Amino acid sequence: MESIIIASISLLASVITASLSYYFTKKHQLKIEGRRRKEEYYKSFVKALSDVAISNKDSEAQRRLSEGFNSLIVIGSPTVVKKLMEFHEFVRAENLQQHRNSNEWAIQHDILLRAAIKEMRQDIFGKEKNIDDYLANVHLVGRERK
Repeated sequence: MESIIIASISLLASVITASLSYYFTKKHQLKIEGRRRKEEYYKSFVKALSDVAISNKDSEAQRRLSEGFNSLIVIGSPTVVKKLMEFHEFVRAENLQQHRNSNEWAIQHDILLRAAIKEMRQDIFGKEKNIDDYLANVHLVGRERK
């Protein structure tokens, strides 16, 4: 009788260990998959943003940028969405029509863009890394295609 109890306890411990191992492995895999998915959305958004910055008259780039903004509302963390909406409000076509000091506008544009990009990076890499502490300036680079 005692050997049956010991065997049952061993079996139960093995099942619990295997179940917990599977659970935590699956949880980690889902986290990595979610991180990859967000990274792809963020990369697509930044590419579309860069394409519009290079050629604001490109309707296909405008469409991709709109899709990117709208997708990130669903995919991005709340802080990413907040920073993106602040940036969007600043660069909306209606707001671009207002007469502004171009230097002040460029500075504010870069501040808002940098804040949004940093939030995206934080969303991908998590809070355990302070990877953005040393990023003083972030800007897009590129040139028009020939």
